[in-house]
Amino acid sequence: MVADAGLTLHHGAGLMVSGMTREHVARWGKAGALYDLVASIAFVTPWTGALVLELLGTPHTKETLLFSTLFGTVVVMWSIVRWLRPEPLLIAADTAGRALFSLWFAWALWNGHTPALAGFLVLELFWGAAQLRALVRR
Repeated sequence: MVADAGLTLHHGAGLMVSGMTREHVARWGKAGALYDLVASIAFVTPWTGALVLELLGTPHTKETLLFSTLFGTVVVMWSIVRWLRPEPLLIAADTAGRALFSLWFAWALWNGHTPALAGFLVLELFWGAAQLRALVRR
């Protein structure tokens, strides 16, 4: 068993948090899931995905459109899972994912990709910090 900052990991039992913290995790996890759903729903079809990419000023090919559609589909499905089951383990995994998304958004900006990514980076950092705070809160 490992305990730290209000989180306890039991072998085979998953991530356990206190009642009050569990409510905060669920609340922030569901809010983050709703944001992801709203931000990604337009990427679920190639037609709406192409429209959004054009509005963002992002050049795209058939291949990039395919990957953005696959990405949009996975994010929407993951959002629904987290909305329906805002469990600490799922929210912790999502928080780690947000850190990685933030890293890749920063890398893309550094390498000259569209400045529109800065808005997404700020939102990923916000939601990641909010979820992390809820996870480690005592």
